[in-house]
Amino acid sequence: MTQPALHPRMAEVITALSDAQEEMIALLATVPPALLHAHPAPDVWSVAQIVDHLAIVEDGTGRLVSKLIKSVADTVDADDTPIAPTLARYQIPNPVTRIDAPAMVVPSSDIDYEVTLARQQTARQRLIAALVDASGRALGQATAPHAIFGPLDGYQWALFVALHQRRHLVQISTTLATLTS
Repeated sequence: MTQPALHPRMAEVITALSDAQEEMIALLATVPPALLHAHPAPDVWSVAQIVDHLAIVEDGTGRLVSKLIKSVADTVDADDTPIAPTLARYQIPNPVTRIDAPAMVVPSSDIDYEVTLARQQTARQRLIAALVDASGRALGQATAPHAIFGPLDGYQWALFVALHQRRHLVQISTTLATLTS
């Protein structure tokens, strides 16, 4: 049986999530194992901690998006305008600008890198699977507050995961450049 085509908005979000994940996996493949837990400065996260942070954020956001999906279970999305422009106002001009993470998403200092990477990948797979199943539902009608950005709808929350990951890819690259210079 053939899977029905994804709603255009859902396809946009899932493509962003998949592309960001591929970029992260490619970048992480370049990290020498000896540098995974190295800190470029005492108050700066290691690559392993960044991945742990991403896993924590992704798991929590995935649960939130699942709740938003359930809240619009009997809806149909007639809107097919792109989602990415709706988050443009939230772009942080300099992606290396430090933002202190809330305590609940601060990574551990004792991390098993392989376990945390697997946790992040599993969370991403669950999120994408939930979004595929919800394709065609009006996720734009369900909102929840973000601590910094205010209310985001279901599509925006899912797209936020990809944008957040890309922000931290810049952090990983900066960390590696500092450690190898």
